[in-house]
Amino acid sequence: MKTYTLLFLLFLMSATGTCQHTQETDTTSYLKSGFYILNDSVGVKVFVPSFNKTQYVNTKTLIPITDIKKCSTVGMDATFGNSGEKQFGLNITFTPDGDIKMQIATDIAFQERKSIGLFVDNKIINAFYVNSKIRNGNYFLALNLPFAEIRQLEKKINSELKKEK
Repeated sequence: MKTYTLLFLLFLMSATGTCQHTQETDTTSYLKSGFYILNDSVGVKVFVPSFNKTQYVNTKTLIPITDIKKCSTVGMDATFGNSGEKQFGLNITFTPDGDIKMQIATDIAFQERKSIGLFVDNKIINAFYVNSKIRNGNYFLALNLPFAEIRQLEKKINSELKKEK
């Protein structure tokens, strides 16, 4: 239990940063693939298409892509109004360390009313609001992209995972 508490404290210190008084507007920084907290008051300014606005992103990733254990494309039945259709996206399973980081990230985003974004190749892929604390280990990330693009994204993420091993 002490290990998890120490990890939590270290993660919080790295996630919140130390410079809260000034805004950086560096748009040339490279964001490594992974999950980031959006709406920070410091960081890199990025346009988030799913929200149709520009937001700041802290340049330190909360959950590096290497904390993903497995990534696959899946379709889930979804009901919108009276019609049913499939929603496609990524099913992401984290390593035990990555799962703890995602739980902490969702806690932060939920408490501070922020959102989380997935970046791959220095490009935001998806951003989502956190409406409750997530305690799962298996995550479905719904994407409003054509199926072929989702498959390409899966291959890109899995390729990055293989490079790191």
